[in-house]
Amino acid sequence: MKNVLPVLDRMISTVFGIGYFPWAPGTMGSLAAVFVWWMLPLEPFFEEISGIFLAGVAGIYFSGRFSGYLGVRDPDVIVVDEFVGQFISLLWTEHDIIHGLTAFLFFRFLDIFKPGPIRWAERLPGGVGIMADDILAGCLAGVLTLELYRMMPA
Repeated sequence: MKNVLPVLDRMISTVFGIGYFPWAPGTMGSLAAVFVWWMLPLEPFFEEISGIFLAGVAGIYFSGRFSGYLGVRDPDVIVVDEFVGQFISLLWTEHDIIHGLTAFLFFRFLDIFKPGPIRWAERLPGGVGIMADDILAGCLAGVLTLELYRMMPA
């Protein structure tokens, strides 16, 4: 039984297989979040926060277990972190494609280059470390998106 692939761990961690995309699986996980955000706008704000919180807790638990099963600290196939982080970046944006793509670009930049505290958060153990850097990148990307459009003339 020990060698049986943990199916639920894999499904959640890879966001139903998106993590197995042959190139840029993290970007695909982020795009999946933008697509879900675009197709299923959640209202009111409490529903969005609740969904992100539950997905984040599930991501910490299942990604920690799945990475342990794979024997890799933060394998590329785990994209639940990108999915949740991207959703966080979209939380306060206007629900239109321009704002969504802006949040996407900010998030991907921050997730790839991991400035300062984002890199430090990645060093936390297990599922917390897998998720924490993307949660911080999502928060910062959301603030940057909000501020960019706040500074632009109407």
